[in-house]
Amino acid sequence: MGVGPIALPGGSEGFLAALVGSSDDAIVGLTPQATVASWNKAAERLFGYSAEEMLGRETTVLVPPERREELSSALARVRSGEVVHELLTQRIRRDGTPLTVSVTMSPVIGPDATLLGISAIGRDMTAQAESAAQLRRSERSAAEALALLQTFQDSAPFGLGFVDREFRVLRFNQMLGTLCGLSAPEQVGRLAAEAIPAQWSQVEPLLRSVRDTGQPIVNAELTAELSVEPGELRHWLASYYPVRVGTEIVGVGIVALDITERKRAEQAHKTLARSAVDALASTVESRDPYTDGHQDRVATIASAIMTEIGLDSGPAEGIELAARIHDIGKIAVPAEILTDPRRLNAPSWELMKLHSTTGADIVRGVELSSPVADMIEQHHERLDGSGYPSGLRSEEILLGARVIAVADTLDAMTSHRPYRPARDVDIALREIDQGRGRLFEPTIVDACLSLVQERRLDLEW
Repeated sequence: MGVGPIALPGGSEGFLAALVGSSDDAIVGLTPQATVASWNKAAERLFGYSAEEMLGRETTVLVPPERREELSSALARVRSGEVVHELLTQRIRRDGTPLTVSVTMSPVIGPDATLLGISAIGRDMTAQAESAAQLRRSERSAAEALALLQTFQDSAPFGLGFVDREFRVLRFNQMLGTLCGLSAPEQVGRLAAEAIPAQWSQVEPLLRSVRDTGQPIVNAELTAELSVEPGELRHWLASYYPVRVGTEIVGVGIVALDITERKRAEQAHKTLARSAVDALASTVESRDPYTDGHQDRVATIASAIMTEIGLDSGPAEGIELAARIHDIGKIAVPAEILTDPRRLNAPSWELMKLHSTTGADIVRGVELSSPVADMIEQHHERLDGSGYPSGLRSEEILLGARVIAVADTLDAMTSHRPYRPARDVDIALREIDQGRGRLFEPTIVDACLSLVQERRLDLEW
C-alpha cells in the first residue's frame, strides 16, 4: 500500500516560503542575471538591507571591490551547472561593517533543464574567522617567542638549562654543555645524574630543595673535575629557580656561570698576599728574637678558636692572616725597647703602644680581601674601652680583633719574655677567664678554655 502525498499547512509553496523565512542562514534567490529575486529575514539581519531595498538589485552592492572578480567567477561556475560549496569570502553590511561569510551557490534547474535561477545561502563566519585569525596570531607569536628564546639560549654567554620534576634534562644550551664538557643536544632526555656525574653530588640536593620548597637558590658555588680536563678543577656559580605552571612546580630552571678564571685569579692573589704576609712576619720576628714564632702561634690559636665558634672559612681566613702579622708594627719600635729585660717605663710603653697603628698603616699598603689592617690596629682594644689605641668598646671592635686579643694574650702569658719567665697555662687561663665579658668576648673566652682544657689545642710549642 503506497503512501499518498502529505498535506502541508498552507500548501507546498506556503510551507517552502515559511521554511526559507525561518532559516538562520541568509537565503537569497537570484535570477540567472544575478539580480535579487528573494531575500529572507536572515539575509535582512545579516546584511542590514530589507527585502524591499534588495529586490531587483544586483548583489554587487554587498561585495568589496577587490572581491567582485571572485563573485563573477563563482556565478559563471554556477551558470555552467556547478555548485560552489562554502566559499569563504568577504561582504559589506549596509552600515559599512565588513563581514566574513561562507557562501554556497547552487543552480536552480527547471524541468526542461534550463537555468531558472541561482540559490545563494550565506552564513556569518566573522566570529569564527576572528577566532581563527587570533589563533594564527597566537601561534605566530608563540613561534616567534620560542625562536627568540632558542636564539637567546643558544647565544647566551652563560649556561641555561631546565629539568623536570624527575630531574630529566629538557633544555640544555650549548654554553651549559661547554661548562660541563658535553655536547648540549645529546643531553636532552637524559637524567641529570647521567649528564653531569662529576657535579651531581653537589647539584642534587640543590635541585631537590628548589623542587620541594619552591624557594630559589642563588649563586651556589660548585667545584668539580671534568673528564675532558683531568686534573683541572672547574668552578661555577649556579642559580636554581622553580618553574611553575599555575601553582604547580613542573621543574627547575638552571643558570650557570663559569668562574674558573676568577677563582684562579683569586687564588693567585691569595698566594701573593700570603707571601707578603709571611715576609712581613719574618721581618718583625728577626728584630725580636724573644717573640720568635709568637705570631705563628697566635694564628694557630686564633684558627682553632674560629673553628670552635663555627666561623665561616671566608672571614676566618682573613682573621688568620691578621693574626699572623698582628705585631708587624713592632718593626718601627727600637730594638733596645723590644729586648729591654726590665719593665718598660712610661715613655717606652707609649712608644710600644704605637705598634698597632703603625702595623695597620703598613698593611694598608698590601691589597687584602678582608679588613686585616683594621684587625691589626684593634687587637689591643678591650670590651670595656680600656684598650688602645682608640679605646673602642664591645661591638665597635671587629670580631677578628676580639679573637686575636684572646689568642695573643694566651700565647704572650705562656711564652718567655725578656722581663719575666713564661707563666703556667692554668694561671694564664684563669686570668683570661677573669677578663671574660669585661676585657674579652665571652664566646671567644669559652671556646679558648674548652680547647685547652679538653687538650684539643696543644700549647707545648
